[in-house]
Amino acid sequence: MVRVAVPVVSPEGMRSELSDHFGMASDFAVFEYDNGEISDLRYISNDPSKKGAMNNGQFLAENGVKMVLAGSIGPHMLAVLLDRGVRVLKGAVGTLEDVLEDLKAGMLTEVYDVGDMDYSRS
Repeated sequence: MVRVAVPVVSPEGMRSELSDHFGMASDFAVFEYDNGEISDLRYISNDPSKKGAMNNGQFLAENGVKMVLAGSIGPHMLAVLLDRGVRVLKGAVGTLEDVLEDLKAGMLTEVYDVGDMDYSRS
């Protein structure tokens, strides 16, 4: 079983829209994932813009998260997560329900270092 976090625009259950800016996200869906099943879905909030606040990578690691599912993550935040042993899977899009289906189907790609993320804009 692994604790997983997904940045969301707002906590709206399985219809929560994925936040496309990980570093500035305030809300995260957090759940336990084991063999394609999720349990203990809840939401946690962090406001990284507050003075003295932890950045989202630190915040999630401090909350026991071991895997993050996201569309893309900037190089600084990616380094923070990887340095803390948090696995990062990229390619997530849509709602929380869509992201979970993609995870179960093996459609997300694990990122092993900052060079694995494509930061170019088309």
